[in-house]
Amino acid sequence: MSYKDSNDNQDTMKFKVPPQAGQTRIYRAGDIESEKKRRAEMSSANKKAHDTLTMPVPVKADTVQTGNTHKKRRVTANSQPQRKPSVTQNAGITPTASAPRPSSGASGTHRSTSPAKPVRNAEEKEYSNVKVNKKAAAANRPKKKKSRAGLFIRLLIVSLISLFLIYSSVSLYYISKVTPLEVSGDYVNDPDTMLYSSEIKNILIIGEDTRDTSTRGLSDSMILLSINNKKKRFQMTSFMRDIYTEIDGCGEDKLNAAYAYGGAELLKDTIEDNFKVRIDGCVTVNFQAVAHLVDAVGGVQITLSADEANAINEILYNEVNEIMGDDQYDSFLPVADGTFLLNGKQALSYSRIRYVGDADFERTNRQRTVITQMMKRIKKIRPSQFSKSMSEAVKFIGSDMSVTDMYFMSLYLPFIAGRYKMEQLRVPAEGTWSFDETWDGMSILTVDFYANTEYLRNNIYLTEKDTNRSEDTEEE
Repeated sequence: MSYKDSNDNQDTMKFKVPPQAGQTRIYRAGDIESEKKRRAEMSSANKKAHDTLTMPVPVKADTVQTGNTHKKRRVTANSQPQRKPSVTQNAGITPTASAPRPSSGASGTHRSTSPAKPVRNAEEKEYSNVKVNKKAAAANRPKKKKSRAGLFIRLLIVSLISLFLIYSSVSLYYISKVTPLEVSGDYVNDPDTMLYSSEIKNILIIGEDTRDTSTRGLSDSMILLSINNKKKRFQMTSFMRDIYTEIDGCGEDKLNAAYAYGGAELLKDTIEDNFKVRIDGCVTVNFQAVAHLVDAVGGVQITLSADEANAINEILYNEVNEIMGDDQYDSFLPVADGTFLLNGKQALSYSRIRYVGDADFERTNRQRTVITQMMKRIKKIRPSQFSKSMSEAVKFIGSDMSVTDMYFMSLYLPFIAGRYKMEQLRVPAEGTWSFDETWDGMSILTVDFYANTEYLRNNIYLTEKDTNRSEDTEEE
């Protein structure tokens, strides 16, 4: 078969296949002119390719140049590197199917063994960045290990939120059981004439001297709880029941009679009128409520004298056990000096002792001591005991505050118990009162109201550095 018959495309095969030894290449006149023209075009193409190679082109490590520039092969850790195809020294480019390879005899060139740098055009680089690099980076990127600290923080946050929701639900449940107090609005004081601070919340706790809920008696105790959130102070101020004063619409009488005349609203207004201190809300409790509240916190730890222990037993026998529906000898204490964990009935009896020590002055101190110890015991509440006792206590509690105000007050309690400085005050302060009697022989306390207003201003509202606390004041 002749050379001409070996392939239809004779021009292409004539220069791609070198002549075999012993054969003589025959050129025709037209072929010589065509060959010169083709070599001129090829020289121009080589020059352009050379200019392209002189420009710096970044080489991607994850691609390998092949005959088809749009066919990439991902290089993995297990794959073996492949030898790049050799290129001609003059052209400096990788030979392709579309670019004819000149023979060594015609052009006088020789093949180079050094590898050529891969050539990338703009289209190839864009394709490589989008289709190859991102996938390779995702495959080779090390997986992040979950941080134990981060997991712990997330679990802690979830636990705190759960506890808060549980606490709020329980709190709102018991608040809904509190009896709303009647508020007529007949006794309203001008707030501009009273001591006031947005940082302080004043709540009046009224202990009723009643054995049942069908009657309203005298106020056995009147304790103003002042909560200063900015200064982190929790103060308890007892108002003595025998203070003789003017009661609006009822003439002159003892302070505790105001509750019997007009309930919590009249008592609150009477205190505001005489001592110029603004009261934000009232809470009423009777004997049963006090006993159940103490049991709800698991009792209170009190140091007693033998005389006080004996007085507690007498009060238990005479009234408290009967009120609570128990045997008369139930919960008796040993008559001796010592520190005891008192249950609800025993703590109630302790707060009613009047004939041991300094009569009613010392009794108000005992009442504040019970409240102080209850606050300390909040941290040791047992949920089962708290639920049972609190369910009984709320039956005998009343308030004129809104549900929202009572809820926010309940949120204060855990912080007050552990972080707030607790103080005890008493009105009238020392040196501002004297014993007296009325025309019918009733024992009363004559009080300097202006001096006691200044006493409250200096101690609760902290308008002076030096305060005049009473002798029975205790700081916890």
